[in-house]
Amino acid sequence: MPGDKRSPRITGLCPFGPREILVADEQNRALKCFSLNGDYKGTVPVPEGCSPCSVAALQSAVAFSAGARLYLISPNGEVQWRRALSLSQASHAVAALPSGDRVAVSVAGHVEVYNMEGSLATRFIPGGKASRGLRALVFLTTSPQGHFVGSDWQQNSVVICDGLGQVVGEYKGPGLHGCQPGSVSVDKKGYIFLTLREVNKVVILDPKGSLLGDFLTAYHGLEKPRVTTMVDGRYLVVSLSNGTIHVFRVRSPDS
Repeated sequence: MPGDKRSPRITGLCPFGPREILVADEQNRALKCFSLNGDYKGTVPVPEGCSPCSVAALQSAVAFSAGARLYLISPNGEVQWRRALSLSQASHAVAALPSGDRVAVSVAGHVEVYNMEGSLATRFIPGGKASRGLRALVFLTTSPQGHFVGSDWQQNSVVICDGLGQVVGEYKGPGLHGCQPGSVSVDKKGYIFLTLREVNKVVILDPKGSLLGDFLTAYHGLEKPRVTTMVDGRYLVVSLSNGTIHVFRVRSPDS
């Protein structure tokens, strides 16, 4: 990209308007906008010295994590607020709630949800207090049905919970091929697309977390997939470790 000093390291993706995506390039300290056809649409300016990690678009604002902070900025880069997060996690995953007016962030095994004003709206551990210290959510997304879906590296599982943290499904079976679960995205019907980086796959789980099978493999050109997002409920966008982005049309598994 113009102005890039280094090879991109894409650490976050999110939908950004119709058939567009916002890309967090941690290496070049940038948030870049593209159409699904690959047309470059410019950047959302980030504060000086910030290396965006995970990103989510809200109503007329963009949330991203950088280091141990969560930021909300306007599309022209004006900082609305910033919040300090726990230092016990190397990176923090962020996800917009379906309403578009709240953002969730993973913090040391629990999920914090902030409103547009920057107030903490809710905070929960998937599975409740009994799971304290037993979770480590490295990737996080939400479903149109209002559930949270996270990749838990402590339990080596994909966990699905409701807005109160009640677990409604969890998968930790052989379909993970012994890998740490990677990036998660959800289509409009609630099906979960889970990235398994080490085996170059994206697999599909049903909305309750049961494994349905492979969606993408090395046969589709997948080599070390890093992060994914779902656009318009039907396009799965996948970034690879080499900095390229691939777009796949999703047909619902039940169709």
